Amino acid sequence: MTLTPLRQEILDRLNRTVLESAAYFGSADETLFDGHQSAHAVLSQLVFWHKQYIATLRALLNGEEPSLPVGSFAQINQRARREYASFGMVMLAYEFSCAHRTLMELLGELPDWSVEFPIKRDGDHLDIAERVEEIEGHIHRHVQRFRAAER
Repeated sequence: MTLTPLRQEILDRLNRTVLESAAYFGSADETLFDGHQSAHAVLSQLVFWHKQYIATLRALLNGEEPSLPVGSFAQINQRARREYASFGMVMLAYEFSCAHRTLMELLGELPDWSVEFPIKRDGDHLDIAERVEEIEGHIHRHVQRFRAAER
């Protein structure tokens, strides 16, 4: 599918941010703390959410209702941290990169970016472009906070 220049720009920005963050977190000390949480906790959450985005996009592509996580972001992120507690940073970075590759493929296949891209029950209502921009910004801010914490 040929992407519009705006869609391509959004995807390129997301791709750069994820590749940069996977490289950064893959070599980070898992105990590095940004004032809120550890690098391991953040990378666990990024992996979890990327896999959730994949499941949601697959459902949208198949014309199905996506199965969305229930609870507050704090509760969902706590489950993500437990799920990936035994993973090291390199393995989490690898999982993040692999999930991202799949996410990019699915975003490229999605013909209609005006559809809603939900991420959790009772969440906000954003279309694909808005959601992807939100995801990119969120990941970028995590990396910025950890880089600042290293100083």
